[in-house]
Amino acid sequence: MPKLLPFRIHFEDPEIAPLDLDASDAEAARQLAASRRGVPAGAIRKVKIIREEANG
Repeated sequence: MPKLLPFRIHFEDPEIAPLDLDASDAEAARQLAASRRGVPAGAIRKVKIIREEANG
């Protein structure tokens, strides 16, 4: 089973809140976010990996 990574998905419509989810890659995150929000994949503006912030 592939390791899941944390992603934050941003949508073109500013009224749709960003969505945080875990997926194996960016394309899987895009498809999952589109289905969860009920929008086409083209409505997604940005897919970013959430990186942990280092202390110090």
